[in-house]
Amino acid sequence: MRTEAESLVRAVEETGKALQIGYVRRFAPNALVTKRFLDAGEFGDIYAARATLLRAAGNPGGWFSDVELSGGGPLIDLGVHIIDLCWYLMGRPKAVSASGVTFAPLGARNNIQNLKRYRAASADRPNTVEDYVTAQIRFEDGQVLDVDTSYSLHARNEISVRIHGDKGGAEIEPELLMLTERHDTLLQVRPQIDSLGFDFKAGFANQIDHFLRICRGEIPADATAEQGLEMARMLSAVYASAKSGAEVKIER
Repeated sequence: MRTEAESLVRAVEETGKALQIGYVRRFAPNALVTKRFLDAGEFGDIYAARATLLRAAGNPGGWFSDVELSGGGPLIDLGVHIIDLCWYLMGRPKAVSASGVTFAPLGARNNIQNLKRYRAASADRPNTVEDYVTAQIRFEDGQVLDVDTSYSLHARNEISVRIHGDKGGAEIEPELLMLTERHDTLLQVRPQIDSLGFDFKAGFANQIDHFLRICRGEIPADATAEQGLEMARMLSAVYASAKSGAEVKIER
């Protein structure tokens, strides 16, 4: 994972071409609105975040369930997007260590009936990725990011993305809600926008438009290869921690 990310960084340096990592959740309206409030200092310094994306029986199967092809399961498929969203809103702090645990007691759950869902691994391509990951990533100035993500878990399907600052905070998923205090009173502020949750169509349209503007030289690159490499470092450290049973320092 890290090796491939490093090759992307080199390719950009050598060619000078535009490259944007597909972190689409950054470009959804609920995230863009949150970012504007963050940049204006409404939430103060962000010191903690929590990212959760759970599927009870949601292994996509195919190459997704083959660790030799995918590199991992829900952490690298689902977790990467919500981890990046939190990291981006936290100001992209430098990650220094990760501690994580992976579990795989349930597998692809092909026995589950009466539920429309992903059809997972098959006899000729068995499931070899994790079911569930829980982890904590620590950053150089003391911030922490807690992560929970799964393909298979005895739990309800759930998505939750939260950031916490010293002046306020926000729940970006499942629906945008801002939390703060005024005049010694706690407030919950619900913005009036078209979609409080992740707007799939708007997010991808905004992402594509952003990349085209980068290609035309109108704006500087965002979601860069370097940022993709930093994410690869975090994910690799979580997997390494799960394998070793100890916290892993993130080396550069």
